Amino acid sequence: MRELAIEIGVRALLFGVFVFTEFLDPFQRVIQPEEIWLYKNPLVQSDNIPTRLMFAISFLTPLAVICVVKIIRRTDKTEIKEAFLAVSLALALNGVCTNTIKLIVGRPRPDFFYRCFPDGVMNSEMHCTGDPDLVSEGRKSFPSIHSSYSFVGGVIGLIFAYICYRQHYPPLANTACHKPYVSLRVPTSLKKDERPTVDSAPSMPLEGITEGPV
Repeated sequence: MRELAIEIGVRALLFGVFVFTEFLDPFQRVIQPEEIWLYKNPLVQSDNIPTRLMFAISFLTPLAVICVVKIIRRTDKTEIKEAFLAVSLALALNGVCTNTIKLIVGRPRPDFFYRCFPDGVMNSEMHCTGDPDLVSEGRKSFPSIHSSYSFVGGVIGLIFAYICYRQHYPPLANTACHKPYVSLRVPTSLKKDERPTVDSAPSMPLEGITEGPV
């Protein structure tokens, strides 16, 4: 129970760090006037897939798969618990890592110009006149959190998914790669019971008993 509490605490801490980094301002990368055309795409009012929906899909989809597998294969609670722990750790680490890189790189989004200058008029000092929150979010283009959370198009997501899988499961080349380490451990009491017992019968013939035909 103590180990489970520690596991949950680690994930709660990582989630708190992720939320904290969401509100930090990224590195302000200097944009040269001759490259400003790269960021003059029309302003995107909303993502095709809203961030909240993306988080819900990335979290609930693996859990739904785990529950379906449990029903089909009738796995025990230990395997389900380990699967939940692996998925939750992968999601938390992926979010923290992605946000950290975003803050360090500070790469502008393709529509940054109109975030910075809503009226389309750029001043010589390159000082943004738009909404500060919108401008700050416009400097968090790379890496894409949508891609990293998809686990398919995001290398970061794939890396953390495998690392967290290996924390709870054997290598993929192992024939028991679908079984968590906890389920593969043989209890000590079982090992003792399986030890061969020494035959209590004497190995030498008893006195008075002869071998062969009488």
